[in-house]
Amino acid sequence: MARILVVQGDARAEGTMKQLSQIYIEQMRLRNHEVMLVDLAKLDYDKTLSKGYQTERTQEMLAVKEFAQEADLLTFFYPIWFANVPSALKGFIENLFWVGETYSFRTKNYLFRGMWRHKKASIIYSIGGQEIYHYLFGWSGYRGMRQPLWLSGIFDIRRTSFANMDRSVRKPDSFYTTKIMALAKRDNQRLTKKPSCSLMNRKSRTTP
Repeated sequence: MARILVVQGDARAEGTMKQLSQIYIEQMRLRNHEVMLVDLAKLDYDKTLSKGYQTERTQEMLAVKEFAQEADLLTFFYPIWFANVPSALKGFIENLFWVGETYSFRTKNYLFRGMWRHKKASIIYSIGGQEIYHYLFGWSGYRGMRQPLWLSGIFDIRRTSFANMDRSVRKPDSFYTTKIMALAKRDNQRLTKKPSCSLMNRKSRTTP
């Protein structure tokens, strides 16, 4: 059993990505994983980090941080707005990826030495139009989420986009349901995959 943090990065009460994230959560719980859901429409946290890193984080935010520190997989669901992450998610990122807890420049614990380097991540976003629009802006809605992950040492990241979500062109709901169930299966395989024999042999040779 693995621990999974699922973040609904849309501050609206309802939305397509929230519906899909619920299916994902159900699938992962059916596979006996422990899942914590964080709905940014309900979470009590300082969205603007009003005092920078002197901000006193709320008890709810600290509880999320405690779970995330022990989590094996961080999964983010959110819509792309103006080729970027929603403001609520941006504020959450700044509260979660805290200097000295997930990375540190002072002690050189960042990137490949980041404090969360043994975790995995999944980034799942929706966009109203075609993915080419997002590409023309340098995939900024993806890269904005990827940067704090990299800084904290998380490089095992899977990206999935749900494009053409405007009502006039979107596919039937069954298409998206099937796709998200396949993503849950993929992430389960990532979490349960055993190390290869060659990797185990390398570890055994380096173990005193």
